[in-house]
Amino acid sequence: MLAGFLAWFPCLFESFADYCIPPIQPQERLRRPWQDIITGVYGHPPLLKIHDRDGAVSWSFHRDDVTQSLPDDVHTCLFANSNDATEVKYMNNGTSVGAVYSDLILVMNHTPRNAATDKLITFALCRRNDVLWNAHTLEPLPGNLIAVGTTGQRAWDGILVYNASAANNLLANPPILQNITGLRAIHGLIWDEQGQMLWAAGTDAAADGSDPVPAYGTIVGYPWDSSTGLLSKDDRYVYKLPEAYTIETEWGKGYSWWAGLHDLVPIPGQRKFLVSEDRGLHAFDIESGQFTEHYENVTNKYLQGFEVTTDDRHGHDGDGKWEELPQSDLKSFNVAPDGSFIYVQSLWTKFRGFHTSLVVHGQRRKINIGDEIYRSRWFGNLDGWPKP
Repeated sequence: MLAGFLAWFPCLFESFADYCIPPIQPQERLRRPWQDIITGVYGHPPLLKIHDRDGAVSWSFHRDDVTQSLPDDVHTCLFANSNDATEVKYMNNGTSVGAVYSDLILVMNHTPRNAATDKLITFALCRRNDVLWNAHTLEPLPGNLIAVGTTGQRAWDGILVYNASAANNLLANPPILQNITGLRAIHGLIWDEQGQMLWAAGTDAAADGSDPVPAYGTIVGYPWDSSTGLLSKDDRYVYKLPEAYTIETEWGKGYSWWAGLHDLVPIPGQRKFLVSEDRGLHAFDIESGQFTEHYENVTNKYLQGFEVTTDDRHGHDGDGKWEELPQSDLKSFNVAPDGSFIYVQSLWTKFRGFHTSLVVHGQRRKINIGDEIYRSRWFGNLDGWPKP
């Protein structure tokens, strides 16, 4: 009782007490593991939803659900004319959802058994600026911190770290605790509890072709120092794909962009990542620091039952060579400990897909049919890869 009162006590004397939301304690999971999936749906307004393997929705959020008082600039970014639902993340043992939603990066409560706290926004960061406008992903760090990938093309793009404690006042532009530059076009971030590192997937140079050199898909590990609460850069944990490719096969001859990474996914119970890029899939072994399988060898070994979602994923590359790219444009995918997996593959020459593929025992079926989707993820901790 006393602890609960003390969590609220500082808010009583703040001029913005309405914006101070106490942290929510973890509650028992409401459904058995690996039935729940979280999906972001593009639209006006965008929609976040948690649903089962049949698509039945158990929880949802859109901005009209917000009843709490918000600072004017946070409110403006939440109700911007943006249809984005770019990222969705399981956080705080399932009592929070992290998302890139409208013009905000936000963390909100997921407490469906407690209507008084459910869907309260506990952290907000406005993307309406030159640094964060294209931010694609976030990831929780220890100590109530959160990492945000800027997803830009300049040398000073990379990762920004913020204090996301629910005890803080909501601010549209909270203080930056750490700025780690050098990795461009970041689309995936994963916390590694065993290795005490944050892993990021991006490119070593500008993916849009604005640098005079090719851009290689790159995975980087940033060691975490628990004594300082800071991440560090270490060249020992920089791993580039062996080749750089343009994406002219899909987008046409002369298209300037290089193939970049889209999702960075740990395999449950293993020290391995699967990573998707514009052309296909790759497997990475953390212990050896090596990319071990590529393209169909990845699906044959780890994703049996994967099927291309459209039959038009082919064309001529810049040299006139015909290519079939059945694994191209996997914007998200997730493997569950029971071996089932989900994925979202954008339409050819489009940026998003219009259903989620679910594969169980090697058999694929569609859910969320008709939704404009960038990412669907399991709503749970992966074995060996717990969130902080």
